[in-house]
Amino acid sequence: MKNIYITWHYTTHGVAYLKHILSKFYKLGSIPDKNLVLDNLDQVELNEVFSQPKKDGFLFDEVIYLTAPQCAFDRLSNRRFSYKQSILEDDIVKEKELSNIFSNIINDDDICYNLKKEIEFVGEKYPEKLQDFKQVIWRNIQHYPIVEQLYWLKEHSNFKSVYEARFSLVELPVADLRSEKEIADAVSNWIGRYFSTRKDVLPIINVSLGSNETQVVWHILAQAERLPTNTRFVKTYDDKSDSSNMRFKHFSIQEIPVNLVSSLRNEFRIFTETKSPQRAMVQGKMRTLLKSGFSILLLGERGIGKSRIASEANQSKTSNIPFIEANCASFDQDSKAEAELFGYEMAAFTGANKAKKGLLEEADNGILFLDEIHHLSKLVQAKLMKALQTDDDNKMSIRKMGSSRETKVECRLIFASNQRVSELRESLLPDFYDRIVQHVVEIPPLRNTIEDRQKDWGEIWENLKFEMKPKVPIEGELMIWLNSLPLYGNYRDLQKIAIYYNAFCQFDQETLKYLNEKSPFQYARNEFEKYHSPVVQSYNEAFNFNINQTTKAMIADYLFNLQDWAVDKFKGRKSAIEHFGAKGDSVTEKTFNDWKNKKSLKKG
Repeated sequence: MKNIYITWHYTTHGVAYLKHILSKFYKLGSIPDKNLVLDNLDQVELNEVFSQPKKDGFLFDEVIYLTAPQCAFDRLSNRRFSYKQSILEDDIVKEKELSNIFSNIINDDDICYNLKKEIEFVGEKYPEKLQDFKQVIWRNIQHYPIVEQLYWLKEHSNFKSVYEARFSLVELPVADLRSEKEIADAVSNWIGRYFSTRKDVLPIINVSLGSNETQVVWHILAQAERLPTNTRFVKTYDDKSDSSNMRFKHFSIQEIPVNLVSSLRNEFRIFTETKSPQRAMVQGKMRTLLKSGFSILLLGERGIGKSRIASEANQSKTSNIPFIEANCASFDQDSKAEAELFGYEMAAFTGANKAKKGLLEEADNGILFLDEIHHLSKLVQAKLMKALQTDDDNKMSIRKMGSSRETKVECRLIFASNQRVSELRESLLPDFYDRIVQHVVEIPPLRNTIEDRQKDWGEIWENLKFEMKPKVPIEGELMIWLNSLPLYGNYRDLQKIAIYYNAFCQFDQETLKYLNEKSPFQYARNEFEKYHSPVVQSYNEAFNFNINQTTKAMIADYLFNLQDWAVDKFKGRKSAIEHFGAKGDSVTEKTFNDWKNKKSLKKG
């Protein structure tokens, strides 16, 4: 059995932290069979472990260091640029009288963060300090580019003599470390290739490094059974409560459940027994974000069940807390929106015969869910923005219409929209946008979760209130057809199909005589395609026009989405061009490029 350690690069800790974790395992001599918990670990002590090799030290057979391009990590944090001066305050640097040397390096852009040049500079200018300089590099290594960190690890650290032949660097093609989908695709593809030739392995994966999104992806992949069955997860973390003035806090290594998502399903579960990594990711994010105390924005197409997901947030609580929901599209006037959200006192306006609580007050100590948030006018957004400012006790101050006093309320806010982020930036006030986009959860459309199509169909069938209905129909030709549909109306489309199918089963013999269709499947398919064709559905429901744009901008956006759809539909540009050519259209490669680059807008 080969022991493998897998971890992501971490912007604020770097490769010295990796070395210290491996040093602790080395000191142990073996890996505990279960309940791995190692506390109060001193990085300064661990830094010297590999300088004193011993025969019974434990070594992983392979250490795999996952990275992305440097620019992807720089988008996460530019801390390494702003923190480069911190080494000047290091006690050891001061003790060894190296502050002046580091100051000269930091102020020289030609050599700063180029470790080879830095070492050459110190060797030439301060040869008597070169050995001391090399000994303290690790204390600032996390602020160097990844390639320089690895150069130090493999060429100048005591890691070299122990792990040089066992270390593997894997750079994954991930441009956005905030995109769970992109990370999941890249990691999943690599895992498939790597473990296909390694059957006798015991992987230990450090899931706490990388980015928040890489951490989520490890749990999703475990839930989707993409990892070897004997995989173990550990997390490593600094002791932030350590009040000492040490530059490097003590840290811990702790084993955590690989099946964490399953074990916490009772806390939040909207997609039962899902086979979709995207849906499992939604559940994992919601479970975590519901505990954060911040607002959540749900994004997804019409008919995808955003309201159902929000209500599940309430059901997952142990207590019976209020769950108040409203669709902002129903607020046809600003005054109505204000009255509904904040409430009003008696005689606040004509027709106000008695005082009324607003939605915010009704949701006190509970959850307020506001759907179609993009329908709120800027005036109402501004008033709501003011109310959403919380005090030190996390309470909001609201004032009813017609009242001179403020009422304190505390509630969890969940917003939802079927618009894209780019559209919300334009339709919402910047401050309001920033307030509601604290945490974003994107709900995948049904066409992206085809592995759950039969399960979705069964749930829709069972949940519809038919007086009489047979068992869930899953005959071959029906399921083949259902699996081929893009379902731009998502669950609503499945509901329509189920209603048509069941209706045929209820027709009397007289009615059936006049129908051309001979089976419920044929009837459901024909009715759906007649009144809810994918083309009409795609145009009316999948594409959301933005009322704040010019018509030229709308057309440019539409053509951008059209080329996206065509490439996906016909499995490539060439096939799409051939299809449109057969229809008599003069669509070329240049046409697609112009649509993709929104040339019509630029020309205008």
